[in-house]
Amino acid sequence: MYGFAFMLFGGIVKKLFKDSFKGLKKTIKRANMKISIYEYISMILFTLFLITIFFLGIFFALYYYFRLNVLFLIILPIILLITLIILYLYPGFVTSNRRRDIESKLAYSITYMTAMAEAGVAPITIFENIAKSPLYGEITEEAKNIVIESKVFGRDIVTVLADYSFITPSKKFGDLLQGIVATIRSGGDLNVYLRNKADGIMFDYRETRKEFTDTLGIYSEIFISFIFLILLLIVTISIFKLFSTQKIGPFTFDDVLNILTYIVVPGFSILFILLLDAIYPEE
Repeated sequence: MYGFAFMLFGGIVKKLFKDSFKGLKKTIKRANMKISIYEYISMILFTLFLITIFFLGIFFALYYYFRLNVLFLIILPIILLITLIILYLYPGFVTSNRRRDIESKLAYSITYMTAMAEAGVAPITIFENIAKSPLYGEITEEAKNIVIESKVFGRDIVTVLADYSFITPSKKFGDLLQGIVATIRSGGDLNVYLRNKADGIMFDYRETRKEFTDTLGIYSEIFISFIFLILLLIVTISIFKLFSTQKIGPFTFDDVLNILTYIVVPGFSILFILLLDAIYPEE
């Protein structure tokens, strides 16, 4: 799809957005999407074009058969705007997920690096071995990119590591790469550096787990208190309903009960689950 979209809109995109979207360009690279900024913008324009054609086709069909109100067309720019926002933010979501995955497996990958460094394995071979292992998730993908840059394009491994320390979506992994570069350039002992780094990462990993447990306890108390409050409110309104026919503003007692039961409680529960997913440290 990217290729076809670029074939249609690539020329226009290059002329209009030649020096634009530098932040998005960096995000796409960190997301490891393996496409250029021009291809992605072309895909966005192509998607908006397809939505417009599809929407107008449905509108004219409904207008012809059911005399649909022309005001229905107001929905189109809203749909296009929402789609544009989602597509623009999508690389950022991918980057965030990659960062979480990298940092969740960083402690184990450093331990593996340390074991190989103790055996006297060269840095490029260390990353080659990580690139072949599916156990390290996005770290494996980062290692593959590093190996390709060094082996295929013939670049020095130290220079590649230095460059990727700024490209990777994880600051912790970037710091690790910078430390490896500094150790190699200064003639230091890579084994000692990796062992110390592994100890520090494992300590941070345990502290993150502890903080999550404490935070989870606080959020759970808030959630239980809120649900208890809603249940108490439902019981109170149900009792009032037996003795009164008055309204709460424009709503009847039945309306309020339905809103609390079918909208407020499920909505808050979904938000709570999304919050836990956002703060949960991945395995």
